[in-house]
Amino acid sequence: MRRQGYYSESWFEATEKFVKNASKSGKLKWATSTETEFDIPYVSIGNGSNVVVINSGIHGLEGYFGSAAQLMFINEFAPKLSASVLKKYKIVLIHIINGWGMQNRMREVMVANNGGLVDLNRNFGVDFSNPKSLPKNELYKQAHDILLSKPHIENVGKKNPTKKNKLLKFRRENLANGVWASVARGQYYEPYGLFYGGNTQMTENKMTLHIYDEIMRDAKSLISVGLHTGIGRFYKSRGYTTMNLLVSHPATHEKTKKFREIFEPAMKIVPDEGTENGPTLLGDLVDCLESRYANMNIPIYTADLEVGTGEWPVLSNVLKRMDMGDARYDLVHFGEIEKKTKQNLTESWYPSHPAWRTSAMKNANIFFTQLTKFLENNK
Repeated sequence: MRRQGYYSESWFEATEKFVKNASKSGKLKWATSTETEFDIPYVSIGNGSNVVVINSGIHGLEGYFGSAAQLMFINEFAPKLSASVLKKYKIVLIHIINGWGMQNRMREVMVANNGGLVDLNRNFGVDFSNPKSLPKNELYKQAHDILLSKPHIENVGKKNPTKKNKLLKFRRENLANGVWASVARGQYYEPYGLFYGGNTQMTENKMTLHIYDEIMRDAKSLISVGLHTGIGRFYKSRGYTTMNLLVSHPATHEKTKKFREIFEPAMKIVPDEGTENGPTLLGDLVDCLESRYANMNIPIYTADLEVGTGEWPVLSNVLKRMDMGDARYDLVHFGEIEKKTKQNLTESWYPSHPAWRTSAMKNANIFFTQLTKFLENNK
């Protein structure tokens, strides 16, 4: 299969490709639930007690890249793994956690009966039993109204600036005080607000943790990486997109050092110095896994791989948040997302430009090359 053929344009197409190819490479299983039609297939390659997990599609729309990358691993890397690696390691690919989001070109999953749009990566490891104890993000409230204001219209004029220009101004005024950064942190009181973490654990996350619990039963170590798109640059004229591995620990932490050992200098490791004062992201899978299996007293290394999609360093971030806010405006006022808004959302996280898709697969190739090299050197 040529690498462009690894991409799909729907959850159904991607899942069919994954199941067909994965069943030839390892033990294929499914996590299912009567609460959703989007089951989660996953494949285990190898029989070792040292577990390596690559998950995709926590943010549904980003799963188009994640699925393509997993297909590439199955077809190009799995067949070359040595017998000794397969004896020591168990490599698990979890395919598209948010199937609804992928199929509907959304990062989030929609909750029935006006329950809002839940970002699954703000929904892990949160205690929903007591609403008063939910994580707090008071700064987000200052950004909510402008983000969900009437969608951006071009050429409005200086006397009535566009939503884009209003957001650029809001960013400038609220960059230093933490309000702009707080938007992506996660919040639990505005169902149609950005990065809403929900009011109960979502079905998709229950299924995901069921998979992890099963494969971690007798594990001696865990390396888990989620495949994402969005953070970083896409240099269209050069046909090049960035790739960063985000680690939720400071640079001096042992877990950050482990990822540097595995992947540098081939790719950039981005530590998070802010985690010394608590998680930067609320309810994310990375932190959830570390705390969930902490009592096993085994090495646990978790991170997120980010392939860039933005053409402009500042404006792209503004446009992404604007597109998300516009989608919510449409849903609240019209009950559905306008076609143009949906197209903007798709381009934000899954660009249609052939150069982006080619470069994204080159990045995935670098990532898997480094990972398998580490496994072969430590078998």
